[in-house]
Amino acid sequence: MTELATPPRTRLTKRLRQVLVLMHLTTAFGWLAASLAVLLLTVHGMAQDDPSRVFATVAHLDDNLLADFSFMTVYTGLMLAGLGHWGYLRFWWVTVKMVLAITCALTGRALFSGWLADAATPGHPVPDAQLVIATILMVCAIAIMAWIGRTKPWGRVGTNRGPAQPLGHPALYLLVIVTPVLDYITNLPLQAIPVAIVIGYRVVDTYRGARSSGRRPPRSRPGWGWRT
Repeated sequence: MTELATPPRTRLTKRLRQVLVLMHLTTAFGWLAASLAVLLLTVHGMAQDDPSRVFATVAHLDDNLLADFSFMTVYTGLMLAGLGHWGYLRFWWVTVKMVLAITCALTGRALFSGWLADAATPGHPVPDAQLVIATILMVCAIAIMAWIGRTKPWGRVGTNRGPAQPLGHPALYLLVIVTPVLDYITNLPLQAIPVAIVIGYRVVDTYRGARSSGRRPPRSRPGWGWRT
């Protein structure tokens, strides 16, 4: 009965959000799986007389799976937080997870690309110890992010933030969902379209928040309180 009473647009938005959640979980699992594969291949390459062939495979894995999964996990996580009532800076668990995910994705990409390019060159010294340590740290960070997303610890950031005002239109969710496909089939730089979507949404959200704040009565008015 409740499902039938829900407006069709709201039901569609709910379904599309579930698809976005599934995308986030899938890419996060892919990020973890690719990191473990890089770790296992790196350890295997360390035991070879000529590890360059193994590390060429690791470099291919990094370029075609690890980088894409990490950035898509960040993208879907940012859009889930921004489109829902969590926001980016309203709850500690969202902020910490967001900073940790972005740091891991960018740092991992910057370090792994250079190290693997050296390791895949025959006769070049292999930075195997750095690769092993960095990959282990990445796996641990992904596990910590999974724990944060599951338990949602630490409460709110501050006490004076107003209610989130999510944009729940189905068309926006649909755009967010098809963006990775557009990013894959175009020749633009990696993640250019998802970055544009995230920045564009953040600009619109900030503008809406500023307009809404200008219309709100002051908190000191009797009988007026912010929703949680």
